[in-house]
Amino acid sequence: MKILKRFLLPMGLISIIPLTMAADNDVENHPGYVDFSVIRAIANTEPNVEMSLKTPLLNMITNLIRNEDVEAADFISKLLRVTVNVFESSSIDIDEVAGSMTAIAEDLDNQGWERVVRVREDQSHVDIYFRLSDDTQIIHGIAIMVAESSETVMVNIVGDISTDDLSALGRRFDIDELVDIDVNPQ
Repeated sequence: MKILKRFLLPMGLISIIPLTMAADNDVENHPGYVDFSVIRAIANTEPNVEMSLKTPLLNMITNLIRNEDVEAADFISKLLRVTVNVFESSSIDIDEVAGSMTAIAEDLDNQGWERVVRVREDQSHVDIYFRLSDDTQIIHGIAIMVAESSETVMVNIVGDISTDDLSALGRRFDIDELVDIDVNPQ
């Protein structure tokens, strides 16, 4: 029995590793995923803030808040990954980062993402994109890129989010722009 435990437990744990890696690959193939590694490479430094919430942790958060806020829990349960990276801009070449952000924005345009915000003002360079489903009822991803003199921020939210989910989130946190959002004006 000892031998069985000694070999079965490690084999069972080893068999889980490919499943976890496959889940990461699934997210990277999701239409809402954006690869910001080019900007991370340009920064050539660790981010001041780095947050990466993957499905298991998002599921745990959903379960923890479900009794307190059903709408927020429902919203979070539809997310596959939330990634946030913040770099102090004084340590990086902001013009080079802005150029890379422009290249990423062009790629997003070519892939069918919808640009919802673009700011080019003095030292500010901001792009916000939504990746919509073909029927525009679901947001597969949100990409936010900000390069300013003080900091550079990259956010990618991957999941299948309805406009109702965004409205509920807006109501919960008093964000009027989300409450009234209409990604399919006709």
